[in-house]
Amino acid sequence: MTATTPRTPLPTRRSLAWRALAAWAAMGLALGAAGPVSTALGEQWGLGRTGRQAVSALIVGLAVTAFIVWLNGRVDRRPLAALGLGPAGDAARGFVLGTVVTGGAAALVIAPAALASWIEFGPVDWGALGTFLILNALIAFGLEALPEELAFRGYVFTTLRRRGRTAAAFLGTTALFCLIMPPTSLAASATALLLGQEPDGLLLAPAGTDPVTYVILLACFGTALLAARIATGSLWTSIAMHLTFLTVNRLVFANADRDTGWQVEAVPDAAVLVLAYLLLTAAVFGLLARVRRRP
Repeated sequence: MTATTPRTPLPTRRSLAWRALAAWAAMGLALGAAGPVSTALGEQWGLGRTGRQAVSALIVGLAVTAFIVWLNGRVDRRPLAALGLGPAGDAARGFVLGTVVTGGAAALVIAPAALASWIEFGPVDWGALGTFLILNALIAFGLEALPEELAFRGYVFTTLRRRGRTAAAFLGTTALFCLIMPPTSLAASATALLLGQEPDGLLLAPAGTDPVTYVILLACFGTALLAARIATGSLWTSIAMHLTFLTVNRLVFANADRDTGWQVEAVPDAAVLVLAYLLLTAAVFGLLARVRRRP
C-alpha cells in the first residue's frame, strides 16, 4: 500500500468572506490613517504637498503589501503567483498590455472631444511634464495602484473565487471596492483625533464629491480593472491600467490644481468621457478574455 497525503479541506464560504473583508478593511484603514499621519509629519518636517503624498504612499504601500503577503501566505497557504504576480516576463507583458489598452482607449475618446472643443490643449513645459509624470507614477504606484490592486483584484477576487463562481467573485470584489470610503473615512477621523486634528467624520465619497457619481465611477473602474485581470491572468495588467487611468485623468480632467507642465482645459461636461473610455477599456479586455477561452 502507498501512503497518501491527506488533502487540506477547502475553507468555508464564510471563512473566505471574512478573509476578503479583512483585506478590504486593511486597505481602508491604511489609506485613511496615512492622510493625518502624513499631514502631521509634513508639518513637523516642513514638507510640501508632494512630500506629504510621498509619505502617504510609503505608509499605504508598505502596510497593505505586508498585510496581504502575510494573509495570503500564512492564512491561505498560497504562493504570490496565485494572486496574479507571475514571472518577470509575464509581468512585463501584462504591464505593457494594460498601459497600451487603457492609453489607447483614452486617446480614442479624448481625440474627438478635443476636435469638438470639449478639451483644449495648450503649450507644454517638457521639463515640468517629465517631472510630474515621474513623481505621479511613483506616488500613485505606492498609494493606489499597487496596494489597491493587490488587495482587491489580487487577494479579494482570488479568495472569493475559491469556492464560488467567477461572476459572484466579480460582484463581491466590485462591491467592496465601491465601499472603500467608510473604513477609510473612519480611520482618517480616528487618526486625526489622536493627532489633534479636525476629523471629517464618516464619508461615502471624498469631500466635495457627489456620492452617487463617485460610486458609479468606482463601479465602472472596478469592472474594467477586473476585466483586465481576468483577460490576462496577470495582476500587473490591472496595476498598469490603474496607473494609466490616474495619469490620464490628472493630466486632462484634473489639471487645474496640479503642476503638470501641460496647460489643458476641459469643459465640466467632459467628465463623462472618463466613463466612456473606462467602458471601452473594459470592452477590449472582455473581448481578449473571450479570445483566450477559445480552444
